[in-house]
Amino acid sequence: MDTTIPTTTRRKHYMGAKLMTNELTTELQFSVDFKASEITIQNEVQLASIVDSAVEHYSTMIFTDENIPDAKKARADLKKVSDLLENQRKNIKKEYSEPLKKFEEKIKKYTGKINLVRSSIDENIKSYEETERNKRNEKLQEVIAEMSENYGVDINEFEISDSWLNKTSFTAKGELTKKTIEEIATVMYSVAKEKERIKNDKLIVENYAKAVGLDSFSWVALIDKGSTAPELIKEIDSAVALKKEQEERERAKREHDEAMAALKTETINNKTVDTATGEIITEKAPKTSKKQQEKTVTLRLTAEHQKLVALNNFIINNGIQVEVIE
Repeated sequence: MDTTIPTTTRRKHYMGAKLMTNELTTELQFSVDFKASEITIQNEVQLASIVDSAVEHYSTMIFTDENIPDAKKARADLKKVSDLLENQRKNIKKEYSEPLKKFEEKIKKYTGKINLVRSSIDENIKSYEETERNKRNEKLQEVIAEMSENYGVDINEFEISDSWLNKTSFTAKGELTKKTIEEIATVMYSVAKEKERIKNDKLIVENYAKAVGLDSFSWVALIDKGSTAPELIKEIDSAVALKKEQEERERAKREHDEAMAALKTETINNKTVDTATGEIITEKAPKTSKKQQEKTVTLRLTAEHQKLVALNNFIINNGIQVEVIE
């Protein structure tokens, strides 16, 4: 048995739902019969007169030790009058509010039924929208993964715009629109260019720092913190100039100290004498001629080959002349 609903029937059912919605939004008009109640106080003029007289009477009284009992009685009487008026007000308010209370209960019951159905529909809509959004996200991730390989960038190197997941960023067939793809391509191109700039800047700074005799590691690391090669080259030049200036100051100070020390001393008979005190600071050993220092000896050595090689190296390293005798 074919249970498929005919097309005409399905359309009719859909239109019926639409008409029902229209009834809720346009034809659901109801009115409430309401008569504003008027509350009238009988003998209000007399009541006002009594209250004013009591207030005037008791507000001018002066209480002393002798009439304190009368004051307490007056306080109690005034409280009774106040309670009487307040109780009457509460009773009238209760009766006056009773119709409003019943009306609110009825309306809340109707809105409760409507909101229960509306809440269920709202949950279905949210579930549907979440499912559709997940589908769009899967498609977006797929396209980004493919494009990132072409541009040589990683998906973690740029931020995915929330707008790329909007329904308007996709065609009716679930594909990304041309505009969205162009936006993604623009972002990836910018990231790729920036990566290339950083790579080149690092190479430039590394070579420049080495060329001027500085450690390049710390300078190259600054590029990852946002500095550019032109900026760092200026800083390197400043650092080099500062280093040279400091070295020049140290050299000048050293020469000055040596000159001052020379002025304070004098060499007499191979002895350095402090000119101020006459104290002998150092005594130089008399120079001897090269002929007096050098001697020639003839040796016959017997040892293992390795030891003879070591001895030969020692002689050469110490500047001793050796003549081979056959």
